[in-house]
Parts: sequence; C-alpha cells; structure tokens
Amino acid sequence: MSTQVADVEKSKRELIRLIDDLTDKMSQQFREQFAKINQNFGETFRELFGGGSAHLTLTDPENVLTSGVEIDVAPPGKMIKNLTLLSGGEQAFVAIALIFALIKVNPSPFCIFDEIEA
Repeated sequence: MSTQVADVEKSKRELIRLIDDLTDKMSQQFREQFAKINQNFGETFRELFGGGSAHLTLTDPENVLTSGVEIDVAPPGKMIKNLTLLSGGEQAFVAIALIFALIKVNPSPFCIFDEIEA
C-alpha cells in the first residue's frame, strides 16, 4: 500500500509541475501576443481616425491569464476617459481597429465582414 501511495504522490507532483510549466508558457505566449495586438491596435486606430492614440492595458498584469483588458483611446483632438463617451460611429471604429489588430497578429486566409459596425 505504501508503494502505491508513494507512486500516486510522485504522479501528483509531476502533474503539478507540468501544470506550472504549461501555465508559465501560456502566460509568456499571452504576453507576447498581447504586445503585438496592442501595437497593431494603436497603428490601426491611427489609420482609421487619422491620428490619435489607442492602447490596451491589463487590469492585473501579474496574473495575465485571469486579467481583464481595458481599452484606452483618444481620437484626434479629444481626451476620452470612457468608451461610452464616444459616438456610435467612433465606438464602431474602435471595435474595427481591434478586430483588424487581432487579424494582423493571426491572419486568416479570408475574412467576410457582414455588418461589421454592428
């Protein structure tokens, strides 16, 4: 019985180590992809709005896998603290900029956008 208990405990430790390794790899990959998406989001936003700035921030940078994402944008000539203060068209452009930023990081062979502003 003690051999079986030792074997189970060894397996448990190995599984915990594997989970920790996977979590570390997922966190690293998320950080790398998030940085690329953030850069593309800013560039796409400036293209769509003819200037301004936009960036994404994590609400909990220490725990990226459980963190939320905040969208900070400033169209040319405006200082916006909350996305709800943007007009409907501006909100749609922000969403489109984010979609295009995601597509730039992980391109699809083709995309069909039907009523993208919705």
